[in-house]
Amino acid sequence: MAYGFLLRIVWAMGLVLLQALVFNHIHLWGYATPVVCAYVLCLQPLRQSRSLWLLWGFCTGLASDLFSQTPGVGAASMTLAAFCAPPLLRLFAPKDSADDMVASYRTLGRWKYVGYVFALLLLQQGAAVLLEMFSFADTADLLITWVASVGLTLPLLLLMERMRSGDRRKEGVS
Repeated sequence: MAYGFLLRIVWAMGLVLLQALVFNHIHLWGYATPVVCAYVLCLQPLRQSRSLWLLWGFCTGLASDLFSQTPGVGAASMTLAAFCAPPLLRLFAPKDSADDMVASYRTLGRWKYVGYVFALLLLQQGAAVLLEMFSFADTADLLITWVASVGLTLPLLLLMERMRSGDRRKEGVS
């Protein structure tokens, strides 16, 4: 249990650094910016207390905000996603899943995992885009930014999960 918690802290710090040093500088066509910090929520166990989910989301979003110069946008959007993540994960998780289950290709299956990550990103990015623009004046721009950011972030998170689950298979850890 303590090992898993420490591993999630290392992942969170690494993702925030990657976000700050690499992904914050990617703006495809002026719209899409990948937000890999959302992967922190994919690493949380299903039956973790709601307050810990919220703490992980808030702290990761706040750390991202510090580097992104987006005061509160990351913290609010990640906290909202963290609030909605457990019910979302229960929708995709098998009925007989273990208490310490963490969403992955292996535990959910490929398409259910993709669905879970996609739904989580739709929430997180939707909130972030709405908070950043804070207006419905240019709805087309808002929708393009939302869809493009989700479309750019989703493959990156799936690739990270593939690499993480691939490392486990090599080590023989389940």
